[in-house]
Amino acid sequence: MGLTRLALAYARRRPLATALVVLLLAAGTAVVALTLLVARELEGRLTRDAAGIDLVVGAKGSPLQLVLAGVFHVDVPPGNIPLASVAELRANPMIAQAIPLALGDSFRGFRIVGTEPALVEHYGGRLAAGALWTKPMEAVLGSEVARASALGVGGSFAGSHGLADGGGGHDDEAYRVTGVLAPTGTVLDRMALTSVESVWAVHDAHHGAAETADEHAHEGDAKGAHAASELPAR
Repeated sequence: MGLTRLALAYARRRPLATALVVLLLAAGTAVVALTLLVARELEGRLTRDAAGIDLVVGAKGSPLQLVLAGVFHVDVPPGNIPLASVAELRANPMIAQAIPLALGDSFRGFRIVGTEPALVEHYGGRLAAGALWTKPMEAVLGSEVARASALGVGGSFAGSHGLADGGGGHDDEAYRVTGVLAPTGTVLDRMALTSVESVWAVHDAHHGAAETADEHAHEGDAKGAHAASELPAR
C-alpha cells in the first residue's frame, strides 16, 4: 500500500483527527508566514527611517536612547545641546548637512518636531495639500497624523507636554496647519512638523523663561541634530 493510499485510508477511518492535524498545520504555517512578513516590514521601516543618517549628535547619555529618540522617535529624548553646536557641525567640511531637532511635545501620541524643511527633503516628503510652515506656530502634518486627527489645511491643534497622552496641555498655544504631507512609508508620516522657534515659544509661554532655560528647549538650545546625507568624498 502506497503512502498516499495509506493516508487516505487513515483519513476515512479518523476524519476528526485528520481535520485537527490539517487545521494545526495550517495555523502553524500561517503564524510562521505572519512572523516573517512582520519582521520584513519592521526591518524595512527601520532601514528607511535611518537611511542617509551617518551621525547623531545630542546631550551626554545613552547612545541607544539618542538614536531611538532622534532617528526613530520611539524614546524620550536626552537633554539639550547648544544651538551653536549645530553651527559648528554645519561649518565642518566633513559633514554635508546637519538638521536640528527640538523635541518634547506630542499631539495625540504623535511627536511634534521642531526642525527645518530640510528634514522633509531628507525623507523624500512632498506635500499632498497646502504649503510648508514659514513662521512660528505653523505646522505640517504627516499623513498618519492627518488621518488619525482628521485635520487638514486651515485646522488647528494644541500639543501636550511629553510624548504620551495625558501630559499637560498647551491649549493657549495652538498650531495652525498649513500643509499635509503625502505618505512616505517613513517616520515622517508619524510626525507633526514645525519650526524650532515654535517649540521655544510654546515652552516659554507655558513655563516662563526661568523654568524653560533649565528644562526645555530655548533660544540657543536644540534637542539634537543629525547628519542627513552621505559624507562628501575627499
